[in-house]
Amino acid sequence: MLTLDYIHALCLGGIVLYIWRREPPRLLLTPLMLLSFFVLYGVGNIIYFVGADDIDPDVRTSVTLCLILMWFGLVGGVELAGLTLPGWRAVARRSLRTWRSTPVTDDGRGNQLLAAVGIVIALVVWGVFIYTGKPNQIHTFFSLDLSSDKRDFRAEFAGGGGYLYQLLIASVAPFVSFLLLAKGLAGKNRYLLPIGLLMCGAALAGKIGTFQKVPWLVYLLQLMVVFQARRRLEFGVVRVIVFLLVLLVGVTLAAFIAVPDLDSTTVMEWLGYRFFEVNNEVVYQTMYVYPRFLPHTWGMNIGLVHALFGSGDLLSAHSRVATFFGADGATFDSFFIGDAWVDFSYGGVLVMSIVVGYVVKSVDLFVLSLGKRPLAIALLGSNMYGLFELQVTSAFTAFLTGGLLLIPLLVVAVTGLFNDLSGRSADGRSHSCKPPRAA
Repeated sequence: MLTLDYIHALCLGGIVLYIWRREPPRLLLTPLMLLSFFVLYGVGNIIYFVGADDIDPDVRTSVTLCLILMWFGLVGGVELAGLTLPGWRAVARRSLRTWRSTPVTDDGRGNQLLAAVGIVIALVVWGVFIYTGKPNQIHTFFSLDLSSDKRDFRAEFAGGGGYLYQLLIASVAPFVSFLLLAKGLAGKNRYLLPIGLLMCGAALAGKIGTFQKVPWLVYLLQLMVVFQARRRLEFGVVRVIVFLLVLLVGVTLAAFIAVPDLDSTTVMEWLGYRFFEVNNEVVYQTMYVYPRFLPHTWGMNIGLVHALFGSGDLLSAHSRVATFFGADGATFDSFFIGDAWVDFSYGGVLVMSIVVGYVVKSVDLFVLSLGKRPLAIALLGSNMYGLFELQVTSAFTAFLTGGLLLIPLLVVAVTGLFNDLSGRSADGRSHSCKPPRAA
């Protein structure tokens, strides 16, 4: 045990107290982020280092120090969001106090437009799904008997349809499906329910068509969040048990599908490795390679920065790390502190942790400020995929592809545009109804 390990243990104890006093478990991003990070990169980090062999003590020190900086940065970002957004914070507190006793209300504005958008998106997703041959690909994928064949098949066909299609099925289509379902259940416009179910089928099919182990399961958990949030946000014992059972059954099924070599005696060992060790192993490997064998990239590992200031094609850090360890063509996706380390070392980890804490808490405050409305419930469900992305990949990927920041910004933009157009239409009608002025 290193001295930093004891400091990290104290930090984890402090995080438990912080969650208990400031962010009690609810169906909100901030407490779920802190809880999941505690399990995966607090407890998980300890489990990994206890069981790992041939660990470089210098790299272990770097990893542990980065985790300590992360905890301070996350809490600092969360508190900073509350201080800089006092209006949202005040409304959010009132909303939390009355959420359970308040019925879901829907004013019905824009429902016809939403229905049309939902039909169009569903047709696009189903169209691309069929056009790219996903049904036959899924049949072929299930018929493969070797894990290596399935891995190669997934690498070749997972990205079918292009980036926009992948973005659509990752975050946009799920959000629209949640909004349609929430509005259909809350208001008198029941015609939104079948459209919402059509969207659910399209989003789920698209996620299955990526051949990844978890996204389809995350979508089912998101649906559970949507239906649970219609009643209350707090976690009860029954809720926790139900969510954990669905998660356990889902990941076990995914494991047997993706890794046919597993049997009933080894699946739990494999799941323990996937949950607690592999993510921490990738963080360790990333910090082992950078900067000892490859220099810090100083922002050039970020796609947008590289597109503006870099030259040539971007070869991301997770691909470079995979190649270094002899896994050419694979991607060693790292927790967001790994990407921050690659770019800006310790300073990058601290700053990015503050940004993550600030963004996550700001999104929570924005959602709660909307009140118990279908839009808020849909955002609660949608944000969970961004949280999942944040647990396993870079912050920028979680913000954009995962929809953690993209979806709330789109909501703000579309709502503002809709209100502006509605206001102009109302002004036009009021002017047309005025009697002509006397000459």
